[in-house]
Amino acid sequence: MLNGVNVTTVAPRSEGLCCFLHPIIPSPVINGYRNKSTFSVNRGPDGNPKTVGYYLGTWRDRNMVCVRSNHLKNIPKKHSQVAQYYEVFLRQSPLEPCLLFPEGGYWRELIAHTNSQGHTMAIITFHPRELRQEELCVEKETVKKFFTKGSGAVCDLTSLYFQESAMTRCSHQQSPYQLLFGEPHIFEDLLGLKIRIFPDAFFQVNTAGAEMLYRTVGELSGVNSNTILLDICCVTGVMGLSLAQYTSQVLGIELMEQAVEDARWTAAFNGITNCEFHTGRAEKILPQLLKSKEDGQLIVAVVNPAQAGLHYQVVQAIRNCGAIHILVFVSCKPHGETTRNIIEDLAKDKPLSLFMHLILLGPVIRCLEAMIKYLTLWKKGGQEEPYVSLTRKKMLINGEEVLIEWEVGHSIRTLAMHRSAYKRMSQIQAFLGSVPQLTCQLYVTLISAEVPLDRAVLIVFSLISVTYGATLCNMLAIQIKYDEYKTRLGPLEVLCITIWRTLEITSRLMILVLFLATLKLKAVPFLLLNFLIILFEPWVKFWRSGAHMPSNIEKNFSRLGTLVVLISVTVLYAGINFSCWSALQLKLADSDLVEKGQNWGHMGLHYSVRLLENVIMVLVFKFFGVKVLLNYCHSLIALQLIIAYLISIGFMLLFFQYLHPLRSLFTHNVVDYLHCVCCYQHPRGRVENSEPSVDAEAGQSIV
Repeated sequence: MLNGVNVTTVAPRSEGLCCFLHPIIPSPVINGYRNKSTFSVNRGPDGNPKTVGYYLGTWRDRNMVCVRSNHLKNIPKKHSQVAQYYEVFLRQSPLEPCLLFPEGGYWRELIAHTNSQGHTMAIITFHPRELRQEELCVEKETVKKFFTKGSGAVCDLTSLYFQESAMTRCSHQQSPYQLLFGEPHIFEDLLGLKIRIFPDAFFQVNTAGAEMLYRTVGELSGVNSNTILLDICCVTGVMGLSLAQYTSQVLGIELMEQAVEDARWTAAFNGITNCEFHTGRAEKILPQLLKSKEDGQLIVAVVNPAQAGLHYQVVQAIRNCGAIHILVFVSCKPHGETTRNIIEDLAKDKPLSLFMHLILLGPVIRCLEAMIKYLTLWKKGGQEEPYVSLTRKKMLINGEEVLIEWEVGHSIRTLAMHRSAYKRMSQIQAFLGSVPQLTCQLYVTLISAEVPLDRAVLIVFSLISVTYGATLCNMLAIQIKYDEYKTRLGPLEVLCITIWRTLEITSRLMILVLFLATLKLKAVPFLLLNFLIILFEPWVKFWRSGAHMPSNIEKNFSRLGTLVVLISVTVLYAGINFSCWSALQLKLADSDLVEKGQNWGHMGLHYSVRLLENVIMVLVFKFFGVKVLLNYCHSLIALQLIIAYLISIGFMLLFFQYLHPLRSLFTHNVVDYLHCVCCYQHPRGRVENSEPSVDAEAGQSIV
């Protein structure tokens, strides 16, 4: 029995499905069920811009109008009444509404919250524009009087909030909700729990439907006094708290700090003591949390992600935990990312694809796959993509983190993934393939003491390819290290990287070539030892950390596939570091394989050792090399190469100190580190943290 429905008799195996399809469980309330409604302000059918309601039509067809909500069956009458009187207020106000940000205007959307007792909370959003604080106070007092003493008093609001917002969405931390009158929050009863509702608190819009959902989750999960309930993406923790009485412990994970505070308050207010709530990203917290709980006790996991779905590392952590014997996936959008989480993330390794990547044919395979996907999309013509996923990136605008969201079709997303992988692998190969070619041509030139035209052209093209590949690889390293952010590099930043990498690589290769030409085969053991040290450094750190083999490389490789990928990655890493600093340090003990923080110590050690090596090699060339090299003095060549390498270090420091697109995230900058090294004092770090705060994670959103 599932909520009174006998699923064993009315849920036969459906054609084309590998499991039983349970019947749809209806909500007890289907009319006027919404406890939260958001009303827009725009032009109505009569052209009046001060119309409050919902959009009808599409922007693409240019037939969008705002219509009142009186005819909508899912909107309660109380919400429609508040919207109606807000419209009356707008038409009395001398200030214009804000229809489009660039066009000006002030009054924006209205949000109405109600509970089962009829208490109503209203939130009015206002664009402050150029208004002074005194003028804002006048507008706030005007709207307050309208809903307390004016015609809007019939709405009988429990509380009225006012938010000044110059963005599409603004959190309470960025622009606080101002209580104009009434109670700071309203309360809702759900399955015996008392839930408090803030202006920006998350709560299911259908209270009766939410109760049915939580009861169903409890029945499907089969929780009992011997199990631990793991509530992933728990938001305010209502689902886990409603099942706390049936299980031994509830562990909740949520990104937004305010939501976790609400969950803890709800637990304390309702006298629930067997709940723990953790703030942070589930893919980072979950693996450590599961390791501490693998003591034989069974775990039931419930995931309720947003439309963007689960991070693949969360999926891997769940799959790799043997203690989890039941998983309940709750989705507000069952297609798109949810389908990928359940189906694609359970796919097996593709040995042929892996082998093709290892023999450096990855870009060719990616290109063919992208062409096939493109032809598929082209055949569909202008059809809209039925399956979409939500993509999120953060940007730093005027020192503040802004969360950008946009919807991407599933096919378009796959095509972009192939195109991105092809481009990135091509960049790496442009660098790694040209460095040996340039080194070989330089060596032949030194030995033969002549530069024919064809070789000069080849050297120039190889140098351009190396510079191009190194510059793009450096930009790629920034994108990988700060994958949560959308970064933009201007012409000045790209120019600085290009000069830095060109001088660093060319001077390093010239020194290696001169050293090799001087000692010939005797130089091979030194160069091989240098390469092996770089190759085994990440493995030594991994062994010393005592960590387990990462289990989420490329989503779900087997252990053999993981080992092969890790070996190939470290070989690639050693090849890049042999000629220049990779800008991306491997950390095999980390699930992302890269060190996210800006490690000034590692970078300083690398350049110090490389500078010492270069000085030793040019000294070997000066004292043991041939007497004449293309009519140049050995001392002058050695001096020029060392100066070029030092200039490259100067441009590197300039980039990190002033031009790095995310330098405000650094705990310390270059000056702090140099101050610490030179003066033996503690560096004075910036206030910014290397890990963005959770408040920043819940930052502004532009859709």
